[in-house]
Amino acid sequence: MDKKLLKLTLTSGSSKVFNVLDITKQATMAAAEGQDAPKLFSVKALNYGVFFKEPALDGKATRGGDLTIDTMLYFPYDADRIMDGGASVSLNDPRFEAVIREFAQTFGTSGHSDSGTDRTILRVLKESPSLDPFLLKTNFQRHGIEVPTQYLRITDDEWNAIRDHVRQKVSPMIEFGLTDKTAATIKKVDDFIERIWDGSDISSLFPLLSALSIPLSDGNEVVFAWKGVTFFEFQYNRRYEAIRQLATWLKEASGPADFVPHSLKLQLEGQCDVVKTKLREAWRSVANIVEEYKTSYDKLFIKKQAAGDFQNFLKNCRRYYVEMGAAFNKIDHSIEIFNNFTQNGKKPRLRSEELEELYSILMDVLR
Repeated sequence: MDKKLLKLTLTSGSSKVFNVLDITKQATMAAAEGQDAPKLFSVKALNYGVFFKEPALDGKATRGGDLTIDTMLYFPYDADRIMDGGASVSLNDPRFEAVIREFAQTFGTSGHSDSGTDRTILRVLKESPSLDPFLLKTNFQRHGIEVPTQYLRITDDEWNAIRDHVRQKVSPMIEFGLTDKTAATIKKVDDFIERIWDGSDISSLFPLLSALSIPLSDGNEVVFAWKGVTFFEFQYNRRYEAIRQLATWLKEASGPADFVPHSLKLQLEGQCDVVKTKLREAWRSVANIVEEYKTSYDKLFIKKQAAGDFQNFLKNCRRYYVEMGAAFNKIDHSIEIFNNFTQNGKKPRLRSEELEELYSILMDVLR
């Protein structure tokens, strides 16, 4: 990975990066001031790494999807100078378990949790298509893992906004299977929603899953993937303005601010076209799924028409979950890099050497 891209990845706040190192350093400072600051992992070395998502090179897919997403763990040689070099390992690497055992023997454990908990945390990080705090928090809850709050950087307002969006979607799905629709029964829907939200009980959705020919043995996986897709639908609406601004800049203000030879101008235009195409593909992949979700959902639960479209949507939900996660990894990181180069719009025109670097990095991110 290019050094500039590595820096923009390791220091990123986007959904493709989980900077455990940075959070651990802040927790250590808090502990020095007498505050309670437990670590995420019992194996001490794991608390000083940075996890990030990358396209897999070996064809191994996340959660059985068609897209290949790898989860990398980067250890800098110097925790205070992460750009001065380090070592990385894939969580899919068959040698990964041996690496962790060696870390435990060499650097010790903190004793606050057991190795089984560490393995579950690593499994969550590996299987989640995105490292967004919301997805991590819901996945940890699903596996019954209590994670120190400082490692889950999502505010109560953000959490509740997403929660309300999911609740709004799930209510008609529960009511679909109610035969007794008295006031007392409908009042129970709120309790059903809470159980589905926290992943403790999805039995209230069994009538719907059965009607749509979804095996109940697959129910938990399908509902969890559906919640993930619903979250990405929420993100799609929130990201719309940012992606529109980037697309507008690529179309109208992406030429060099300085005078350049015609050959370089053509080169930059070609690179810009590649970025526009790749960005459009990533955004369209999300938009197509959101549209299919909305159309099939409205057809069944709003218009009370045929269930076939929503049935097909649910059957593809696990693949869609991975596909949307992969796309948002690219989109979020691209937006962040663009804002970095343009100083959040304060520097709307870039010189040719800056454009070359920007386009090269974006092409790498969007590959």
